[in-house]
Amino acid sequence: MANKRNKMWLITLTAMMCVFVAVSFLAGCKTTTAATAAAETTAVSETKTVTTTAAETTPAATTSAETTAATETTAAETTAEATTSAETTAATETTAVNSVVFTNERLSVTGSTTTLEVSQLWAEAFMAKFGGQITISGGGSGVGIADLINKTNDLTNSSRAIKSSEMDKAKAAGVDVKEYKVLLDGIAIVTSKNINIPELTLNQMADIYIGNITNWKEVGGPDAPILAIARDSSSGTGEFFLQKVVQLNQTNTNDYSVNALRLQSNADIVNQVEANDNAIGYIGMGYLKDAGSKVNLIKVKFADNTPSIGPTSQTVADFSYPISRYCYIYANGAKFSKIAKAYLDFVLSPEGQDIVVKAGFVKVK
Repeated sequence: MANKRNKMWLITLTAMMCVFVAVSFLAGCKTTTAATAAAETTAVSETKTVTTTAAETTPAATTSAETTAATETTAAETTAEATTSAETTAATETTAVNSVVFTNERLSVTGSTTTLEVSQLWAEAFMAKFGGQITISGGGSGVGIADLINKTNDLTNSSRAIKSSEMDKAKAAGVDVKEYKVLLDGIAIVTSKNINIPELTLNQMADIYIGNITNWKEVGGPDAPILAIARDSSSGTGEFFLQKVVQLNQTNTNDYSVNALRLQSNADIVNQVEANDNAIGYIGMGYLKDAGSKVNLIKVKFADNTPSIGPTSQTVADFSYPISRYCYIYANGAKFSKIAKAYLDFVLSPEGQDIVVKAGFVKVK
């Protein structure tokens, strides 16, 4: 009986141990499953986190790029606006300059008769564009320079350079002389239609005008007395011709012959040379167009062994023509009005220099 009870206890104990082992095994499986699930959850969570972060980063990067592009676009637009602003400013300034009107301002210009006609053209074009009242009068370069010294004009036209004696007088009068070269001219030698000689040297012309040569046959022309016609003493052209030709670049002190006919203007000389046989005279090249076929044009030689040259835009510009010269405008720097400055700027502008060419002279720029 006792043995039977012991066996039953043993069986019960064994059964309990088996149950314990089974329960433990099942519990271990659940733990492993839970751990695996946890691991999988963690992995999924980490994957989702990375993916989410990448996805979130990409829009952020896109937003950054868009911001950069927007900034660059804004900068470009700003630059464009700045350029437009600069162009507008430049346009406004140009318009302002071109729209200056000297409504009630006056300008008095006196002097050279050689540049009288071109000056009238300058004045007309200037007033049409800028307004103002400009008075142009002749009388000769000497008269214009005297007016400048006496402060009775605003600007002086001169077909010769101002003399040192005149500069001294100007300084003594408190005049600050400013010189502007405004055009080039070649003094043309003209004769009556009955005189058909092709050329003269500077020496031959000097002898004609001081009275050493009095008959055309002495220089290859007909046997006829020479009527020498020159400009008067107030003329800048007459003064220049005296120094350049009669005095052979001031290498002597010769003067015009007392028999020379002295006239006031280029037009007067053309008319007298046309009206009389056997005459010789000189005029600014700008007056050759008006003279036309009324007179003969004579070429000039520096010397016997040099080529004969006529006054053209090229030969005057390079001074290969023996009687080439500058013509000037003189101003008083001590009373330089705005309209006087604007007028000079216009004269030296492309438009002003085109007028020089149209008037038959040679532009300086």
